[in-house]
Amino acid sequence: MTTLVLNDHPDGLVTRRSIFIGAAASLICAPAIVRVTSLMPVRRVPPPFGPQYAGFVERLYYDAVDRGLRWALQEGRLNIEICGRTIPLADAHRTVSRARNYGWLPPYISIYLKD
Repeated sequence: MTTLVLNDHPDGLVTRRSIFIGAAASLICAPAIVRVTSLMPVRRVPPPFGPQYAGFVERLYYDAVDRGLRWALQEGRLNIEICGRTIPLADAHRTVSRARNYGWLPPYISIYLKD
């Protein structure tokens, strides 16, 4: 098996011939370096905003606010009281709709949610 010897000079010096052969080999074997955007359109993926999870306690809280909101609307009240905290109906609407949007509450149809 024979191999291509770039420098066949007996003294080991670099000759014009070896430089020419090396330059030609590098041009032939060089990889094509281009930007990815010139090959195909690339769009940036936006990072997710807001919390991506709700733990067990948060889900219990959202369920309690949802049930309290339904009860308050049936009774005609203006506030909900959960665990000693008084929550206005506007804040309860906002909390429940946010929890539904994130998928933390079941998506059953409610007549009181007006987004």
